[in-house]
Amino acid sequence: MLLCVIGGSADAIAFLRYDTFVGAMSGNTVLLGIDLAEAKLNRAGFHFGIIAIFLAAVIVTEVALKLKIPPSLPLVFTALMLGGSELIASQWSAAICAAGLGMQNAAVRSIAGVPINTVFITGNLVTLGTAVPETSAPEQQATLAVLTIAWIAYAVGAVAGALALHLIDYPMIVPAALALAAAIVETSADRRGQS
Repeated sequence: MLLCVIGGSADAIAFLRYDTFVGAMSGNTVLLGIDLAEAKLNRAGFHFGIIAIFLAAVIVTEVALKLKIPPSLPLVFTALMLGGSELIASQWSAAICAAGLGMQNAAVRSIAGVPINTVFITGNLVTLGTAVPETSAPEQQATLAVLTIAWIAYAVGAVAGALALHLIDYPMIVPAALALAAAIVETSADRRGQS
């Protein structure tokens, strides 16, 4: 669930700083549409670029995983990109963060056997809602638990990101540190799975 906290916090920081999301591409697609309707072509290009970078990072990560790169490696890159984005402190920071979150979301696609997105929540809520009528089935109970906790973790992350933005000079360090912790946890899981 740490990954959902990262997604929520990075999105909150990026939205408050740059008026864009770095994980929620549904939101950026809406912003792109608004930009086009208002003939704000520079902003439209910016939002389209964020979406394209996120998608490219997902594709690159998926190819790397097919080549048997451990999922912990994209999580390390996510940590480096989130933390490194603070060194730039411009709208390019949002692009770097979007690439990092695209990598994170592609690297971890299930938790406890439940398919999940860790950097946006809409699809998780749809899956959660469809599982509610079938709560008597054990696999649906796991789905309910994982996705409910994921939603709460994402919301907690958004609160943490908004607070970090107002309390510390380099707030993206918070999700970067959490991503590094997630990479360490994933590395431990990889090692346990190999033994």
